[in-house]
Formats: sequence, structure tokens, C-alpha cells
Amino acid sequence: MPWTGNPDGQEPVTRDIVETDDPEHAHHVIALRFGEHRTRVSGPPARFRYRRVTLRADDLEIGETRYTMRNRTESLPYPDFAAISVTHGRYAVRTDGEELRLGPGTTGRYPEVDAVHLVDDLASVVVRLPMQRIAAAASIRTGLPAANFQFTAMAPLSPALALLWQSVTAFARRQLAVSAVVASPLARAGLVDLVATTAVAVFPNTTMTINYLPGQAGVGRAIVRRAAEYIEAHAAAPLTVGRIAEACEVSQRALQAAFQRHHGQTPMAFLRAVRLRQAHWDLQHAKPGQTVAETARRWGWTHPGRFAQAYREAYGCHPYDTLRGTGVSAPSEQG
Repeated sequence: MPWTGNPDGQEPVTRDIVETDDPEHAHHVIALRFGEHRTRVSGPPARFRYRRVTLRADDLEIGETRYTMRNRTESLPYPDFAAISVTHGRYAVRTDGEELRLGPGTTGRYPEVDAVHLVDDLASVVVRLPMQRIAAAASIRTGLPAANFQFTAMAPLSPALALLWQSVTAFARRQLAVSAVVASPLARAGLVDLVATTAVAVFPNTTMTINYLPGQAGVGRAIVRRAAEYIEAHAAAPLTVGRIAEACEVSQRALQAAFQRHHGQTPMAFLRAVRLRQAHWDLQHAKPGQTVAETARRWGWTHPGRFAQAYREAYGCHPYDTLRGTGVSAPSEQG
């Protein structure tokens, strides 16, 4: 069954733990996440343990799983994106046209077709996103229509990119434990976008095989100004290129090209500059107790070091220097 994000829509981030020594219950829980399947478990029943700790933030789900036995599972097509990074044991998946074998320290992607899965005393981290979110990220960055996007292989392009995937998802897991990040819609949206964009870069897909994208009608300065005004007015919201283009009644591809032509940057780069300017204003007009990290997160910067670097490049000083110059009493920074 496809996953559509946080089912109750109330908490920005949810955490749940499932733990059982009953194989039937374990596979019922697995089916709720990955669809109906047939499985055969091997080994002494007394050894069976299944444990999963799951974090969900908007469209993103990250789960740490432990499965102590061997099993062979036949699954139906999986419609969304899921990638597994093995930390212990073995995992293999086979389709009619491809086979993937993973051991500790390796990463792969679940197939979107019928498959056979082999598990042996497995510990892993599984990351899931709706496929529409991945396709939208690909479309924004390449112009490929979202409807034409699909992954073409289960293994990452290279071991180095597999390590990149593991690093980015580990960063996302750490950030979801920070209460200030959890509370910020911009910070959460940034994490989801980071993971989606990394998936497009790491796993082979149709954006890597296109030779030509048809041109689109030009967009004039009036539309670009309208888009810029929309960005300025909604900078505190979790904007996407799709949302900006829809508000201006143009295609994403045309808006991207127009921004490059008239501003020399993408709409999202323009948005980051607007948010950096807003953060600068907030620091100049800080209230007692305000911190740099809190201000950065309010404007969508989840990584304090990157915020400080961008701030120095724009304003020639560290953001803390601006905060200190206001004369307010600021607590020590907590990152």
C-alpha cells in the first residue's frame, strides 16, 4: 500500500516502536508499511525477534529495524520510494531483471515490481518517501516532467554515493531529535527536500539518461517580478518551485529558466537569499534570549555551520556578531 505521510496530520514528527517475538504479528506490521506479501521464516521459533523504531516527519519516514531470523518473502510491486542501508546481517532482493545483495555498510533501493527478498539476521535503516515527492524534486532540478520520472536500478551509482546517502539520512535522523527543528515547518520541509534530492543524485533514474528536454515559451519580466513578490510575501512558508509556479500560472520549467535569465539564479536560491535577509533583520532586532541557532531554524537553516557561512559571505561577519551588537542578553548557543 502506498504511504501518504503522517496519518493523523496532527503531530509534526511522530515516533513509534514495534517489538514482538511473534512472526505473524511482525509480518502483519511489515505489510502495513510495504504491502501484502508471502513469507517463509526459517530457524528455531524461540530465536525470533522483530523490533522497529520509526520517526515520521511530514512526507519522510526513517525506521531502524532488527529482524533476527532468516526468511524468504515474495512481495507485490511497491509504488513509493524506499531505500535500505544494512548495518548487520544480510539482505538480498531479486526481480525478473535485477538482483541486489547487501551486507553491512551497503545500501540499495526497494524495487517497484514483483520481487523475492531474502533476509538473514538483519539490522537496517529504511528511508521512505512518496514517489511523487522524489519526482517533484527531480523535475525542479532537471526540468524532466514528474510523470516521466522513474528509477532504473536498485543499487546506488557508486560506493561513494552510497556513503553520501547514509550520511544524509543519518543527519536527517539526528535533526528530527532536535525539538526546535521539529517545531519549524521550514526546517522539516528542508530535511524532506534534502533527502528527496539526494535520492535523485544517488540512485540511477531517468534524469540521468535524457538527452534533450523540449524548450518552453519564454516568461517575461512581469511574471518573474510576480514570482519574486510571491516569494517575499511567503518566505516563512515551506515553499516549493511547484507552488511558486502555480501561484504565477506558469510551468516550473519556464519559471526556472526565467529566473536564470533575469536573476542569474534559481527560484530556490532567490528564496534562500530572502530568508537569509529576514534572518539578518531578526538578528538586528533581537529580543532577549534569542539565539543564532533559533533564528536560523526559523528561516529554514537546519545546519548552523552552513547558515554561518552563508551569513558571513553576505554580511561579512558571523551572525553572533550581529546578535551581540544589539546589546540584548543572549544565552549560550546550543547549536
